[in-house]
Parts: sequence; C-alpha cells; structure tokens
Amino acid sequence: MKTCKCWAAALIAVLLLPGVAARADTAAEAYQKGISCFEKQDFDAAITAFSEAIRLDPKNADAHYQRGNAYGNEDEYDKAIADYTEAVRLNPKCAGAYCGRGCAYGNKGEYDKAIADYTKVIWLAPKYALAYYNRGQAYSKKGDKAKAEADFAEAKKLGFKGKE
Repeated sequence: MKTCKCWAAALIAVLLLPGVAARADTAAEAYQKGISCFEKQDFDAAITAFSEAIRLDPKNADAHYQRGNAYGNEDEYDKAIADYTEAVRLNPKCAGAYCGRGCAYGNKGEYDKAIADYTKVIWLAPKYALAYYNRGQAYSKKGDKAKAEADFAEAKKLGFKGKE
C-alpha cells in the first residue's frame, strides 16, 4: 500500500494538459501520448511512451519525471527513483521530482532519504502542503512524533485536507 499521495497529485496535474497526438513522430508527441496513457491509468503504456520521448530527447526532464510517476504507480520504486534522480539532474528546481522520489523512498522504507527529498521540496516550494504532509508521514514512520505533528499542522495550515 502506498504511503503518500504524490502520484495522485501528478495525475491531477496531467489532466490539465492539452490533447495528445495519435502517433509519436517527435519527442513532444511521445510525451503527450504518455500523458494520455497516464490519465487513463495505463501505466505500462505510459512508460513505453515516456521511454520513447526520452529516447528521442534524452534531456527532457519532464519525460523522466513523468516516467518516474508511472513506475511509482507500478510499485517499481527503484526505476522511479532512477528517473526522478535524472529529472533532478536535468532540472534541479523540479520540486515534483523530489516529491516523487521522496514517495518512492518512503515506500521502500528509506525514511531518511524521503525526509531529505521532502525538505528539498519545501525549500523549493514553501507552500507545498503535500510535501509537509508526506514528510510528516515519514517522520511518523521513524517514530518522531513531534516532528510529524509539526509537519501535519503546517500542512493543515496550508490547506491540506488529507488524513493524518
């Protein structure tokens, strides 16, 4: 069972993107096809499309990020972490990639790494309530109740409506 909600947030984010091409002749078309597949929760097809986008444009940080999201939804955390790490290398300000990688680390039980990534998200986007909530979850799993409660309170203050 997944312990965080980054991939759900990513799905909501991709729903705001425009329509997609039927065939992938360019990296952009392959990327858009991946988004369409992700929207339909066809994560295997999304991975294939994002892989094609990456083959055509290896420096596309967004394609690495989105493929990481798809891998995360398939519980392939090591592959997700590799893609998020590449997305961060290509775009060090990609808060979503740090958040996704934090989710993957958390789901693997690597809470210190998850906390480090969520802390980076908070540094990049201080009002990102989900990052506080997810970091609180990681602190809670480590048994640090005080830090967990502080993060849950900050997430709530910022408008997060999830469960604690």
